[in-house]
Amino acid sequence: MRIAMPASNRELEEFDDSNLSDIDLNLLVTLSALLRCKNVTHAGRDVRLSQPATSRALGRLRKMFDDPLLVKSDRSFELSPLARSIEAKLVTVLEDVYDIFNECRTEPDRFALALPDHQALLLTAPLSAYLRQISPSTVFLPLIGHNNVMPRLESGELDLAVGRADDAPPGFFCRTLPVISSRCLVSRDHPALEQRTSFAELGQFLSIRIGTAYQTGFGEVYDGLEAIRPRGRETLTVPDVQTAARLVLDTDAVLILPHCSATLLAERYGLATFVPHRDDIPDYQISLIWHERCHRNSIHAAIRSKIASLITDA
Repeated sequence: MRIAMPASNRELEEFDDSNLSDIDLNLLVTLSALLRCKNVTHAGRDVRLSQPATSRALGRLRKMFDDPLLVKSDRSFELSPLARSIEAKLVTVLEDVYDIFNECRTEPDRFALALPDHQALLLTAPLSAYLRQISPSTVFLPLIGHNNVMPRLESGELDLAVGRADDAPPGFFCRTLPVISSRCLVSRDHPALEQRTSFAELGQFLSIRIGTAYQTGFGEVYDGLEAIRPRGRETLTVPDVQTAARLVLDTDAVLILPHCSATLLAERYGLATFVPHRDDIPDYQISLIWHERCHRNSIHAAIRSKIASLITDA
C-alpha cells in the first residue's frame, strides 16, 4: 500500500508505520463502496455487509478522518470535499493491494508444454479448451518430444514437461502420477490375438521403438515407453506414434502404449488392442516436471492438476 511519507526530518522521526496496526484496513474497502455508491444500503450490498454494519463502518470512518465524508443533499448523499479528494487515491491503493495478493494469478503470454506425441493425442484438445477458460489471453504451445528439456524449463522456454526424470536436479519439482495400464496394439488379423500370447512371447514379432520415447542420458527427461517395449527378434525405430500405428497396420509389429492412447489409435486406424495372456504386461508411468519458478503460479498449478486428472481418469 502506498503511504505518503512525511517530508521533514522531524516528521520522519515522529512517523511510525506501526500505527497502521490500529487501523482496520478493511474499512478502506467499505469506504470505496460508500464513495462509489453514495448510499449506505447499496454500498453494504457491494461489500456483503448489512445496512447496520455499513452504517457503523461509516461512523468509524467519519471519526478517523474527522470529516462527514457523505453529506445529505435532498434525498441522497453527496461527497464532502475531502471525500472527493481521496476517491481516486483510494481506487489506486486498493488496486495495488489487489495486485499484490493476485500477482501469482497473472495470465502468462504463453504456456509451453513438452510431452510425448501419444500423450498429445489425449491432452491437446481438452487442455486447449481448459486454458481458454481459465486464462483466455494465454497461447497454448504443445511441443512434441523431450529434447533438452531441463535447460529449457530452467530458462523459461518451457513451462512444464510430461515425461520421466530419474534424477530431477535441485530447483525442479517432479510429480509422479499413478501407474496406467498398458495395452498391446496390433493389426486385427495378428496371430497374437489367437495364440494366447504372453508378454515374453511378444519378442517373436517386430517390436517398435518410437524415436522420441528413447532415453538418451541420465538426468534427462524421457517418455518411458522403452521400459514397456517387448524385446526379441527385431526392433524398428520410427519418428512418431502415427508412423508406428501405420506400421502396425501393415506388418506383424506390436506396439505397447498406455491403454487410452492405444484405444484411440485402434479406433483411428482400425487396429486391435489386447492384454497378453497371464496379464503380465508392464504398467506405464509418467510424471509432471517443472521449475521452481512456476511452482506457486496459480495458472500453472491449475494446468498441472488438469493434466493429472486427464491422464489418470482416461
